[in-house]
Amino acid sequence: MAGPISGRPIFQTLIGIVGSTTDASARLEKFSELVKSLVGSHDIPQLKDLADCMLAEETQFALFARPVLQQVAEQMEKLKNTELRELGLHILDKLRGRVVSFEEEDFLIRELLSDVFQAEGDWAEAAKCLAAINLETGTRCRTPLQKAEKYVKIAELYLEDDDAVAADTFCTRAAMVMHEVQDIPLQLRFRVCHARILDSKRKFLDAASKYCDLSQQTFGGQIATVDLLQLLKASVTCAILAPAGPQRSRILALLCKDERIRCVEHFEILHKMFMDRLIRGSEVKMFEESLLPHQKASLPDGQTVLEKAVLQHNVLAASRVYKNMLLPDLGLLLEVPAERAEKIAAKMIAERRLNGYIDQRSGIIHFDAGDENLQQWDRHIRNVCNEVNSVLIKVKEQSAMKDN
Repeated sequence: MAGPISGRPIFQTLIGIVGSTTDASARLEKFSELVKSLVGSHDIPQLKDLADCMLAEETQFALFARPVLQQVAEQMEKLKNTELRELGLHILDKLRGRVVSFEEEDFLIRELLSDVFQAEGDWAEAAKCLAAINLETGTRCRTPLQKAEKYVKIAELYLEDDDAVAADTFCTRAAMVMHEVQDIPLQLRFRVCHARILDSKRKFLDAASKYCDLSQQTFGGQIATVDLLQLLKASVTCAILAPAGPQRSRILALLCKDERIRCVEHFEILHKMFMDRLIRGSEVKMFEESLLPHQKASLPDGQTVLEKAVLQHNVLAASRVYKNMLLPDLGLLLEVPAERAEKIAAKMIAERRLNGYIDQRSGIIHFDAGDENLQQWDRHIRNVCNEVNSVLIKVKEQSAMKDN
């Protein structure tokens, strides 16, 4: 409603309340009844005028501004989402530059607005609402738990909006107080956030390692089995997308040892990678359908992360079978032109992720396996021994329980 504040109907109502009694508590009670009445009737224009009157410069209502706005903030959750958004944004606009005096009211309104934006799927606005809350230098002292919870929540919202850079900023802030937090679910959310940021930044090798580590921790039974399986699935996805090489081989071995791995989607393609078997295009398409948008993004060279990872894996798989082969034959095996196959193999050799060399005059790639076959055989024997050892430990534990 336009025009001077003194000309608005709510102004006269407020004047009446102030003039009706000199008792401050009685006035506050009447102000509270007024707020409840306006909220109950969903009278947004009048509520906006009420906020304007309370926040106006040099009015007789200045002493009541904080308690009345607090009442409004506490009652706002009873409004519809559209009404809450309209009123909340109006009050925040009026509070601009005066937040220090209305810190708690600003906090409550921003939390409610963030919930509204989340319900509408506007993750960026929901995050910005919470990010504007002053948790560090405000007049109210926030506990490490309160700070960590807000920072983690903001990071999660930015991740929903695929903004890994902003999410990383708030995840870093949470890390500064996380060592003082004992809340197990919050600690897990923080660590999952960190893994998701690595995932969003396409650091799939690091993300796979983090997800795998988290999926194997029970946190004293406080985390649901389905959530742990979801983390294991995320680890499998990132491991498949990670660049081929010794580091990824270690992650693949760790995942394949997990007794739950056969229940996870895409176990077949993971197992093929672990066993250094060739992966065909039809299998890749099925896996690609389950990927998130950032995992399908194209690289500067035009190929997707998945295409690159599978091509590199297939080069390694070929090196386990052949001592040498013509570059056109390697291209047929990889289902790409010979020139592209040569570039992929040359880059892997240069990065020391593939042992061998390319004779360009004769158009032949030579794979230098060395003792790799023996090493692979040793790894398989070690895996079998580890499995047998874990069975023996379980048998001993059950025997001990029976004896007791």
